[in-house]
Amino acid sequence: MKMIKHISVFVVIQMFFFLQANSQFKSRISLEIIDINYNKGNVVVRYNINNSRQKDNIRVWINVFSSENDTIRAKSWRGDVNKFVNGEGEKTAIWDVGADGIGILDSIYVKVSASVQNGFYLDNPFILSTVFPGLGDYKINPKKPYWIYGALAYSFIGSSIYLNNYSYNTFINKYKPTETVQDKDTYFDLSKKTKTISYALIGAAGAIWAIDYYRLLKRTKQIKKAWEKSYPVRETPDIPSFKVTTSLSKKYFINTYLTNLRIVKNSVKYIDLDENNYLDAFEEGYLSFKIENTGPAKAINFYAYVSSDDETGNIQFPEKFEIGNIPLHKTKLVKIPIKANKKIKNGICEFVIDIKAEHNNPVPIFKAMVNTRKFNYNETVYRHTLISDIDRNIPSIKVINKNKYALIIGNEGYANKYTGLSKNFNVPYTRNDALIFKEYAVKMLGVPEKNITLLLDAGKNEMYESILTLSKQVRDLAGKGQLVFYYAGHGLADTIPTRRAPYLMPVDIPPSEIEDAISMEFLYTKIWESKSLKSIVFIDASFNNGGRNMGLRGPSAQIVNPRTELISGNTVVFSATTENHTANVFHDKKHGLFTYFLLKALKETRGNINLHKLYNSVKTNVEKKASALGKHQTPITLNSTAVDEMWQEWKVQ
Repeated sequence: MKMIKHISVFVVIQMFFFLQANSQFKSRISLEIIDINYNKGNVVVRYNINNSRQKDNIRVWINVFSSENDTIRAKSWRGDVNKFVNGEGEKTAIWDVGADGIGILDSIYVKVSASVQNGFYLDNPFILSTVFPGLGDYKINPKKPYWIYGALAYSFIGSSIYLNNYSYNTFINKYKPTETVQDKDTYFDLSKKTKTISYALIGAAGAIWAIDYYRLLKRTKQIKKAWEKSYPVRETPDIPSFKVTTSLSKKYFINTYLTNLRIVKNSVKYIDLDENNYLDAFEEGYLSFKIENTGPAKAINFYAYVSSDDETGNIQFPEKFEIGNIPLHKTKLVKIPIKANKKIKNGICEFVIDIKAEHNNPVPIFKAMVNTRKFNYNETVYRHTLISDIDRNIPSIKVINKNKYALIIGNEGYANKYTGLSKNFNVPYTRNDALIFKEYAVKMLGVPEKNITLLLDAGKNEMYESILTLSKQVRDLAGKGQLVFYYAGHGLADTIPTRRAPYLMPVDIPPSEIEDAISMEFLYTKIWESKSLKSIVFIDASFNNGGRNMGLRGPSAQIVNPRTELISGNTVVFSATTENHTANVFHDKKHGLFTYFLLKALKETRGNINLHKLYNSVKTNVEKKASALGKHQTPITLNSTAVDEMWQEWKVQ
């Protein structure tokens, strides 16, 4: 009976700890750092304590580390830190860096730590092992069968109870009633032996509990030592009186000193694409300058705030341009993009640039002067000249591809002061061709109107800069963009026998200055550099000194067969004629012969046609009509090797 009482006391003790654990255990809190910033000498840390209870007594402290994981001795804290706080609402801790006399030119990060004081975790390893030996070990390392400890301990307790009860029954029921001395000795020895074994078993059970407690203590010390060695970490394991929850912030650069910056002398200038020192219509250029960080620290978060005296809105530029960071004693080249539209006027535009950054002395505001220049070209085509069937009732398929861009050029008026040519050298109806092609591009090819640049009687700079812009617009789409290029006007090849390079002729370049024109090599190179998904080029021009009326070198000039330029990228070219023949005019329709049958095929099929069928239709009809007019003209296609096996199936849309 005494044995049963002892066991009962043991069980009561176990239940006491278990009930204590149920009635008072730590909350499973977690920490979340919301933000860390530096402002006017103070590091401000905002954090939350999650999963807490209203009556929790939570102690919070914060450690500060450098980018090299060295501890920074931050002492002057105020707010929700270095004290007990409750877990409700957002917490704010503020470190007064100046009060600690610490100078920082580095990235720092903070570790917010918290611990709930008093009480136990319900699933604390010691509580678990008190109820069932080995269960706490299993919680720490579930890969091993620590439950065997509990099975042995409780089997020993069960056996002890059984043997103790057997000893008691032997003593009462057999030892006392017997009358012979020999039997009394036998039953007494049996009762005593059984009782001794029962005590040994209960002792063995206690030893298992003691060994398990010892193992847990040893394990917690090992874990604590390992935690301190890998400090800082997110959170400690469930160790009594050592449960610490932590959270690390991201690195945040702090400069407690003012940085000195200066604009490098003579570095402020305007950079344009054609190097003529003018911001021309359609051109993209840069306001360029160098800025130097003279110290004493790294400069961060730089911005240039830009304004101009252009009140018409014809020049586009970012009002706030990110410069970024500048290391100590380093210089950074800054290029702020600017772009002019076609309505820009001749004159000078003044740009004002104000540099601002965190933790730096003021940078003097400076100015940049940019010469601007407009183009004079005629966009007016009288409606009564558009009389053909392709000019009216153009189907609209309402398919828009926002990643598609088009450049459309119609050069007709070569008789001007720049070339000194007569009207006989003009190319009839190319303005009509370009205007109507634009309508087809919008209604049937799926090009958004805002993505189309239309040039009529375009000069060299216009064509040059518009091709560069088209290439950049498509390249900025990172392989998702498409482009359409259309040209109607004079083409020409140079007369150098070893070259024969073909050119598209702007209206302000005479044939004697052909090398200043737009080479087909330049066009194809820029199309390749655009990295377009699909590029379709239409050229309604001839390059052998022929023309719809007359070649640029006159009727008696020698025929020059141009060379064929290399085409790269995902590009296919529809050319109005072979190198031996001339692109002709369809006077009755007031269009070029090639352009008329190209647009007619699109209209008749409502754009639902692949490039192979489109080419066959255009070729057949152009050859037939040219023959009826007593001419020779055979359209051809050229393509890059990259699309050899696929371009025929491309849809025009």
